[in-house]
Amino acid sequence: MQCYLLRKVSYQYTEKRKSKVTICSATAYILDTSHHKKDILMITKIPFIIITISFTILSCKGIEKEKTKETVLFEKTMQHQDYIFSTLVSKNGKIVFEEYYNGKTKDSLCDVQSLTKGIMSILIGIAIDKEYIKNINEPIEKYFPEEFKNLTDNKKNTITIEHLLNQTSGLSWKGYLEHQEWLTNENPISFVLKKNLENNPGEKYNYNSGATHLLSVIISRAYGNSTLDFADQFLFSHLNIYDTNWQKRNKGYYDGSGLGLKMKPIDLMKIAQLLEKNGNWKGKQLVSKEWIQKLFDKNEKSSTKWGLRNSKHGFCWYQSEFKGNKIDYGMGYGGQFIIMIPSKKIIIVTTHNHDTPNGIEQQIKFLNGKLPILIEKYDS
Repeated sequence: MQCYLLRKVSYQYTEKRKSKVTICSATAYILDTSHHKKDILMITKIPFIIITISFTILSCKGIEKEKTKETVLFEKTMQHQDYIFSTLVSKNGKIVFEEYYNGKTKDSLCDVQSLTKGIMSILIGIAIDKEYIKNINEPIEKYFPEEFKNLTDNKKNTITIEHLLNQTSGLSWKGYLEHQEWLTNENPISFVLKKNLENNPGEKYNYNSGATHLLSVIISRAYGNSTLDFADQFLFSHLNIYDTNWQKRNKGYYDGSGLGLKMKPIDLMKIAQLLEKNGNWKGKQLVSKEWIQKLFDKNEKSSTKWGLRNSKHGFCWYQSEFKGNKIDYGMGYGGQFIIMIPSKKIIIVTTHNHDTPNGIEQQIKFLNGKLPILIEKYDS
């Protein structure tokens, strides 16, 4: 009588579904003929023999409950609402979530509002890298010789490009209502420069959309062509951004204030990924690493009431913290966000309908409600 060895075989299979995790494990003892080659023919004539088998299915109710709760909460939070247009998430450089709502698609152009300012600051850095602009300490008078001839306050001669970037020009600006008046003014450049100096340049933070429009004028005059042409040549084309809608203000310069640029959300994600990679895109340095770091240098004179708590303003971008993690971000009225968490390698882009009764409340609602859920979901 032959004595056959028994070989233990274990197998585990995990099945993941939307709301259930099932783990199947099996252990079997089968005839091992590896040591009895001469008996192979005989054994193959005998039906496959399993001496002992155990099969266990673990429903894992605790996991199932947790996953279901997480999924339901996530879907409920991300569901279609009257104001949301898009939500995109990148993790470790790859898109892991991309959804569009309320009739918008991946090809829809969305009004980015004051994210325009953040893009303007990137373009200023490129202009410095390409030596169209000397540095941020240049007085802006150099680029507005005709306009400055009619100004009487000599202190305005000390306003620099840096002051426009970090919102410390000192020029008076009363917010939304003044912005609306500026939009219809025949000469939006002089409209801004003729404003009274409420503070010495560089002394105090005051959010001024008209002042950031001057950045667009500076780029155009330094480059010798339009801001859009400059952006296309040195930034957009490298990121495969070819479909934008950028309005001009009176006097023919592209808007730099935040009320004239529409882009695809996926293209905003490309801008964010460029920042995440310190200005490098597929091996080409589009803007210097040093400039990218300057964008988020906190200006201790500044703070904002409509962004993340304890936010500080850099060069048209913001910095804050969330649960001990540094967050770099840009924002536009009504819930247009580029949010980067460097330590987690997470980027979140979202666009909303800005034409709502209370855009500030809307964007705060996103920051306090959806953002923490998105971060938690992709923090792994």
